[in-house]
Parts: sequence; C-alpha cells; structure tokens
Amino acid sequence: MDSSVYANKDFIKASKRWVCVYGSKDSGHGTEKVNGAEMCKLHPQLTCDDHMKVNGEVSGKFFTGTIKMPATVWCDSDGKEVGKQQGALSSKQLIEKMAEVEKQLGPGLGSDEYWMAQDRLAAGEKAMGEAKLRDALASFNEVVKMEKLPGSKAVVDRAKAGLERTNEMVQALVANADEIRSAGDLDRAKEKYKEILAQFRGTEIGKKAEKALAEMEQAEKDKVKKGNPPKR
Repeated sequence: MDSSVYANKDFIKASKRWVCVYGSKDSGHGTEKVNGAEMCKLHPQLTCDDHMKVNGEVSGKFFTGTIKMPATVWCDSDGKEVGKQQGALSSKQLIEKMAEVEKQLGPGLGSDEYWMAQDRLAAGEKAMGEAKLRDALASFNEVVKMEKLPGSKAVVDRAKAGLERTNEMVQALVANADEIRSAGDLDRAKEKYKEILAQFRGTEIGKKAEKALAEMEQAEKDKVKKGNPPKR
C-alpha cells in the first residue's frame, strides 16, 4: 500500500479530511536527505524511527496476537476505534471505507484546519509559559473561533481549557497588584499595573489597571495639595 495506495492522488485528496497516522516496523527501505535530515525514503515527512515507534504504540492498542499486515484502523476525533481492516486494500476500497466511516461519524475537521489548530494551541501554551498572556489568549481564541466547523470539538475543548488557565493567570496578576497597593507599596504597585496595561491595553483587564493607576496618581496629587507628600 505504500506505493500503490498512499501515493495515489485520489487517496491523497480524500485523506485531507483525515488525520493520517502511519506506522511500520520496517526500516530496510532506507533513508534520504531532506533539508539536511535523514528521513524515511518511503515517507520523507517522517523518520524511520517515527514510524517504527508509532507501529509499536498502535499495534498494542488496537490489535492482539498476530496481525496480518498491512492493517488499517479508523478512529473518531477522540482516538476511539470505529473500525479496522487486516490485509491490503486498494485505493478505491480505502476511499470507500473512509467515506462510509465519515457518513457514520459525520464530517471531520480538515487536515489544514487540524494542523492550524495544533499550531495555535502550541503557540498558546508557549506564550503562557513565557507569561505573554495576551498572546496566549489570542492564540487560543483563534481555535475557539473554529467551533462551528465539523469535527472541531476536541481542539476547541483544549483551546477553551487553555483560555480558562490563561484567564486565571491574568486575574492573579491583577489580584497581586491590588494586594501590593493595599499593603502601601505604591511604587511597586504602579510597576505591576503598568506591566498589566502594557499587555492588555484596550481590554477589560487593561481598563482596570488604567483605573487603578489613575486613582493612585489622583491620590498623590490630593496629598501634595494638602501638604502631605505621598509615601514611598
């Protein structure tokens, strides 16, 4: 199936609606250089280590005993098996089976949208780890906007969870600045509010920080007018 099916233009077109995972225990087909890296000669978007690792993982998950290779497994968007076939299939048979499963499950998220969502989810996690919280919110929100696309539930649920965690971190920043202000460390509180404002200007959180800064500045002016300079 490597050369007769997976390279078939009709199968490639049909597979755009799927996330295809390829596993093989074979490595005798050799490698070729791709952008300076040694990649699988049959499937140059993978290394042979990649497909051998996948083979070990999925074989144990979906099969027991002797497996008649090649074997194909169809899963829903959560990775739950909905069908499998041991033995070779022609490209026509495989496409027909994919269409049958699509009718059963409903249309899935296209591969382009899937990989875009994975990219935005990874960017959101990275930004959150670097405390670039506005960037994290933007990345997760891009995925949430895909909510109406068929088959998007899994990635949208992950994005919503990311938004929830990011919003908790944002609220913690504001609470921390408020605590510092209440403790009377006004210079440090100003720094914290300014940091929040730098990331979130124009948002509700930014407006809260802006309001707190304005209140502190006004309080300082009032003290100066009364002859009591602000405490530092």
